[in-house]
Amino acid sequence: MSVKVAWPLSYNIIRGRSVNNTFGMVRKHANGTAKPHQGWDLEASSGTSCFAIADGKVEFVKLNVGDYGTQVCCSFDFDGKTLYAYYAHLSRVDVTEGDSMSQGDLIGATGNTGNAATLPTSEDHLHFEIRTKKICGLGLAGRISPMKVYGTCPLTSAAIQNLSNSMSLTANDLRCMP
Repeated sequence: MSVKVAWPLSYNIIRGRSVNNTFGMVRKHANGTAKPHQGWDLEASSGTSCFAIADGKVEFVKLNVGDYGTQVCCSFDFDGKTLYAYYAHLSRVDVTEGDSMSQGDLIGATGNTGNAATLPTSEDHLHFEIRTKKICGLGLAGRISPMKVYGTCPLTSAAIQNLSNSMSLTANDLRCMP
């Protein structure tokens, strides 16, 4: 039986409603060749609360390191496999490495750390990934599209997490590229 995962934010929509902010070979290098984006960029003003998507464990916390800035990685079970929910560009972290967590627990707050620090405030977001291993390098290796966990992508219509931690989607959710 598949575990039902919650959304990382109360209001989840892809930043700018742009496919460029979804998972996959959706961006371009300066020379026009395809460039990977490793997760979803979900619109969120700096300071927006982000939450555990499932019961699990905090695997690591990194404070303002590299392009991802302040990061949290949490393991959880999904369809008999261990996956990792990864949150980046955070302004605040409310968990510690090794903590057990329950779905809906506060992870921290969104921010503009790492390479998000150079963006205008209108582009504030949570960079959110689903990983198959907790430490990943460049490219898409060790990551899967969050759509494989959620079954949909909030590209043009928001996915709203209600207070009872159950998932609620609008009828017009548009599927993103896998």
